[in-house]
Amino acid sequence: MRTVLLITLLTLPSLTAIAQQNLPACNGDFAVVRVSQIKPGGSIDGFMQAVTAHLAWYRSHGFKENRIVAARVLERQPITVVVRYSEKTVLTYHFNPPGMGNPLGAGDAAWNAYVKLYRDNSDLQGEYVTCMPKLQP
Repeated sequence: MRTVLLITLLTLPSLTAIAQQNLPACNGDFAVVRVSQIKPGGSIDGFMQAVTAHLAWYRSHGFKENRIVAARVLERQPITVVVRYSEKTVLTYHFNPPGMGNPLGAGDAAWNAYVKLYRDNSDLQGEYVTCMPKLQP
């Protein structure tokens, strides 16, 4: 299957700023792509718990059309040329994010708890709003 990734990179400092603008037409799904680095003292497991809590927050607030997935980056070891999962870099994809970073209910205790999990385990390196093609099931 040929997959073409049409990316509209809007490297603005805030998703809220993007949400307040008229977005261009997207013939697929808007997705927020985040690049995170696991920080010293943090862990992949802790980061994945944050992803699970993040999606759970949306579901508990009635949002059903969005998806959040995490993808571990593959790294090729320079000396051994063995390919393995990075213990430091993770990408997350938030498809159809309600409110584009500022959904109704943001900032409650459960929101703050999942944000704390992310912050305890990672540093955000980059954040992009993209137009992804519709993925076929």
